[in-house]
Formats: sequence, structure tokens, C-alpha cells
Amino acid sequence: MADEAKKETKVPANVEKLIKAIGELSVMELADLVKALEEKFGVSAIAAAP
Repeated sequence: MADEAKKETKVPANVEKLIKAIGELSVMELADLVKALEEKFGVSAIAAAP
């Protein structure tokens, strides 16, 4: 279980580039990204109830 090797998921190259770009953003830039995505898709990011 804990000793199992972590399986790597194959993702397209464009998704890899997106993940890398997101990883390089500052906290403020990430907050702006979240707001922009919420507005674009008409959703809001709320914490799930425990």
C-alpha cells in the first residue's frame, strides 16, 4: 500500500505546459487566475463541508 510505486498519469504536452506555467505563478497571480476562471465559467470556488 504505502510501498506501492506512484503511478504516473500520461497527460498531453499542452497540459504539461499549463501545469508548469501555473506552478511558476505567484500567489497574487493565482488569486487573479481563480477570479478570472470563476467569472469566465460562472462558478465560484467554495470550500467543501467536512
